[in-house]
Amino acid sequence: MSLQSQMLQVLSDRQTSRISFSFSGSTGLNIEVKPSSFLRVSEAIRGERITVSEGGVPPGTAQYDSEWNIFRVARGQEWSRAYNALLVHEAVHAAFDLARSRLPWLDNETAAYIAQGYYLRNSGFPRSRLDELGQPYLGLLLVDSIIRDGSPDSVLMQELQGTLLSSPQYHHYIRREFIGDG
Repeated sequence: MSLQSQMLQVLSDRQTSRISFSFSGSTGLNIEVKPSSFLRVSEAIRGERITVSEGGVPPGTAQYDSEWNIFRVARGQEWSRAYNALLVHEAVHAAFDLARSRLPWLDNETAAYIAQGYYLRNSGFPRSRLDELGQPYLGLLLVDSIIRDGSPDSVLMQELQGTLLSSPQYHHYIRREFIGDG
């Protein structure tokens, strides 16, 4: 199966098609991710507006580059529920790019981690395999609160955003604005 076919399969599978949520972002903007977000990304891949490329990222990682409209996946990556969840995370960035969204990077990453948490939950990924201090785990806990209460728990939301703001991985852009250019 080609890399592009694998990506399309993840974006259209049952676990991804059940992802739907919204929250009030850090500036009060309504942030929304729904099944059509992933369908739009799939259509862009099929229409070659987004390229799927192997390499250019460390093993076990993936990245969506909004400047060049490229999904980069690790070379020789074994696809798994955990990796598929990461691809869903990156697809959220692509969806915001395609929609020409303007939002804080903090909200973009928060939405991506919640979507990743949804995929992990929907696929039955064992919680015991997640780092309880990591952003994917916090995303999963936020999903639990959305399902239970209809909206994300504010304390968990602050915790996730605090980890993003203090993480060296995100320090060079997390306080900036994301501007999607389609």
